[in-house]
Amino acid sequence: MKPTAPSDVFFEEIPMPWGLRAIFYGSVLVMLAALVLPTFFPDEDLVGWKVWPYYIGMTLGLIAMFFAALWFRKLIVWVDDTYLAFGYGKFRKRFRFDQIHSVEVTPYSTMKYGGAGIRYAKNGHRAWSVPFVHTGVELKLTEGGNDRTYYISSRRADELAQAIKQRLPNAETS
Repeated sequence: MKPTAPSDVFFEEIPMPWGLRAIFYGSVLVMLAALVLPTFFPDEDLVGWKVWPYYIGMTLGLIAMFFAALWFRKLIVWVDDTYLAFGYGKFRKRFRFDQIHSVEVTPYSTMKYGGAGIRYAKNGHRAWSVPFVHTGVELKLTEGGNDRTYYISSRRADELAQAIKQRLPNAETS
């Protein structure tokens, strides 16, 4: 069931491409098989003390991959009257509008950020991006006393920029 948002709230879910989701889910299945299969088909190399690091490592890896597949399956962007919020699963950012200095619709720069996902670049630049989504907004803001630039992927970048701009403290009212 998808959440419903009031008409004055901007809400967007951007799912990861199906190929990347398939890789995540396939990794979970392969790790689960690697955890269970040695029980039914014993290996002479996996005996004695070697069993413990193997099962502990595979269990921790399986748990980590499961949560990565769960949390990074979509980027959620939300703009309401109080905050701009965006994130993947449990990894989220939230900014008040008085922290934001400017908003600009820009294409994604792979040269600047080096890939997709949660990216950290030089000079306080951050990106929360989805692979193959080449549009988004770039925010210049103050976070913890430091000037930062955030890029947020969006398939509706113009609407997102407008939703943020109309809520900025220095926005002109018509």
